[in-house]
Amino acid sequence: MNTHSWLIIAAATTAIVSAQGNTSIWDGVYSEAQAGRGKKLYITHCASCHQEGLQGADLAPALKGEDFNLRWIDHSMQEMVERVATTMPQDAPNSLKPQETVDIVAYMLQVNRFPPGSAELSTEAAALKTIVFAKAK
Repeated sequence: MNTHSWLIIAAATTAIVSAQGNTSIWDGVYSEAQAGRGKKLYITHCASCHQEGLQGADLAPALKGEDFNLRWIDHSMQEMVERVATTMPQDAPNSLKPQETVDIVAYMLQVNRFPPGSAELSTEAAALKTIVFAKAK
């Protein structure tokens, strides 16, 4: 996909987000402190499969980069958080506390260069549903 295609997708996503009153991940939906906690949790619970640099390995997909971003575009943050919560870690799904899960997701957002904000990513499903994963703004 070329840059022009991304700009069209970004414009369409921004229009959808604005019309629905939703927030984009480009609006700073996590805090730096939260991402810091998430990094420690990621190393403990995720790095053995997804690698310390989030590049993935074997059957564990990368959690950064264009393929990762394409997989989630136009999905809500609730969908991502729910996926992590219910399927990870692979050897113990549903074992992370809700705060641990959103902290790890905040770290993933930081590594993917989505900007931090002043507030933390919420654990509340209703709030997470209003955040749309968008490639570019």
